[in-house]
Amino acid sequence: MPVLLAISVGGIWGTVNYGPIGKPSQAVIECTNLHTFVTTEEAAGKESWSEYRKLIDEYLAIDEGSSERVPVIEKMASTVIDVLGHDLAIYKEMNKYISCVLQEKRSEISGMITETETAINFLNGSTPINGNFFDPKLGTWNTTYYEEYLSALDFLKPIKKTSV
Repeated sequence: MPVLLAISVGGIWGTVNYGPIGKPSQAVIECTNLHTFVTTEEAAGKESWSEYRKLIDEYLAIDEGSSERVPVIEKMASTVIDVLGHDLAIYKEMNKYISCVLQEKRSEISGMITETETAINFLNGSTPINGNFFDPKLGTWNTTYYEEYLSALDFLKPIKKTSV
């Protein structure tokens, strides 16, 4: 009886993870594809984020009252919009394949989408936001905004291996 139970459990596990004919299940494929998507988007987003952080250093090197700050701030806003665009694409894809997201992180995804959309809309000038990140007319920018680049991969379940 214990041997039959072990064989049954093993068969069920194999079917769930590899499908009925030994191929990866649809869930494994979706999660693998999501992982690849996040990795690709993060690579592009991190490159733009690095450029943004260089612009912060450039901004800080300019005198506070200088009109030279305005074009740098506009570049920073544009660069952050690009970074946030990659973030938003990641969050929307994670929301689409929510079963690939860690259970304890799932409830955060919709809020991250909303916050990112709000920040993009504010930075491109289409909507106001509570508290300012920047004011190009005054030459000010909150240099602590987006200070650290965190990976969305930490939100995903580990990828199951499909081969031995």
